[in-house]
Amino acid sequence: MSLKRHHGYFHLTHRFARDLRRGDFGDLASDLFSLDNGAIIGLEYRYAVTDRLQAGVHRSILGKTIVTFGRWDLLRQSDSGWLGISAGASVEGQNNLRQDHQPGVSTTFSHVHGTWLALYASPTYIHNAHTLTLRLEHEGHVHDVPGADDAADHSSAIDTVYVGLGTRVRVRETVSAVAEVAPRIGGYKPARADWNAGIEKLTRGHVLQLNFGNNFNTTPGQIARGGSTNEVYMGFNLSRKF
Repeated sequence: MSLKRHHGYFHLTHRFARDLRRGDFGDLASDLFSLDNGAIIGLEYRYAVTDRLQAGVHRSILGKTIVTFGRWDLLRQSDSGWLGISAGASVEGQNNLRQDHQPGVSTTFSHVHGTWLALYASPTYIHNAHTLTLRLEHEGHVHDVPGADDAADHSSAIDTVYVGLGTRVRVRETVSAVAEVAPRIGGYKPARADWNAGIEKLTRGHVLQLNFGNNFNTTPGQIARGGSTNEVYMGFNLSRKF
């Protein structure tokens, strides 16, 4: 979404750490369907330098990852047709930007159809997706259980290219269904591609989203490494424009 000049945007992400596919209904109910478990939390703030240029920072407690980013709206759908185009760049690192730096670039194509449908495609390139820390951990590692590491990527690829695909479908005046997936199309691509699906409620000034997905990922570098193969987690997002 675009921001007006000198306006801001706050975003909170919250993913409960329990796999909803682990245990039976009674086990899940005893944990209040994962609410009694720990959570992976992310905080983000972005600011509109102009009505087309944004800058922001996001921090996730997963690896103490910080990402700084910028976005420039090259073309808006209302300017000259049916497509919006934005260019983005980011730099992130774990341990509060001290470790495993990952620069990335992306282009986002968007289309809004009336007031009920929005479509997004965002091809993204991430350098050092297979970080030095991960490469050192994998060197000489032997699995005792056959097939235990089938989902891992043992290639020499370091960088990753993926395409983020998303949609929002309005089902009521203030309620929308949302879904996204980020298949990797080249380079390092372990495990399963990220996916998430949820429902959003628009209130006065806030958007609350309840979601389910196979990952805790909220930064470009994390998305490049993919999500879990057989696990599903519940979470929520809260956002507000200022």
